[in-house]
Amino acid sequence: MFVALEGVDTSGKSTQIALLKEAYPNALFTKEPGGTSLGQALRQKVLHEHLSPATQFLLFLADRALHLEEVLKPNAHKLIFSDRSLISGLAYAPYPLEQALELHRAHGLLDMLPGCVFLLKLQPKALKERLHAKTHDFIESRGLEFLERTQERCEQACQLLGVYTYILDASQPPKNLQQEILDRLRATPGF
Repeated sequence: MFVALEGVDTSGKSTQIALLKEAYPNALFTKEPGGTSLGQALRQKVLHEHLSPATQFLLFLADRALHLEEVLKPNAHKLIFSDRSLISGLAYAPYPLEQALELHRAHGLLDMLPGCVFLLKLQPKALKERLHAKTHDFIESRGLEFLERTQERCEQACQLLGVYTYILDASQPPKNLQQEILDRLRATPGF
């Protein structure tokens, strides 16, 4: 099964991935962007250089194509956990969701959808507090309103794709959130 952890920056995806590695040591862990060597280079470029939103989207699209071919499809028989997926690709896109989805479809990037998505959602107050507590990359520097809108688009993208989605309160303590994820994983059909 392919499981994606989604949410805006500071929602705790990386923390939960680290905890899932302890619970599922034999699973494959990956991320988008950055699950391939090219993806790692693209990630650094996008997060640390000023690029237009359209350029960022197209670089992420290229990364997703390579990630699908090199990581996801060859390991489809395994349990895969991914820090982000095409859900984020749609949510962060500088286009309407349907248009971003069509660009993915046109390039064959809908061949392997997550079987289950955990969307870690923050209330505006918690998101604001977490953003103020860290330095920002170029995407985070777009501000609170951009991230709130992106968070809503993540939810809309899950609905648009019809993927099995759990929306979780990301402001709870990490161990509590981990337990909720583990409990819901065990209850997920096909897991």
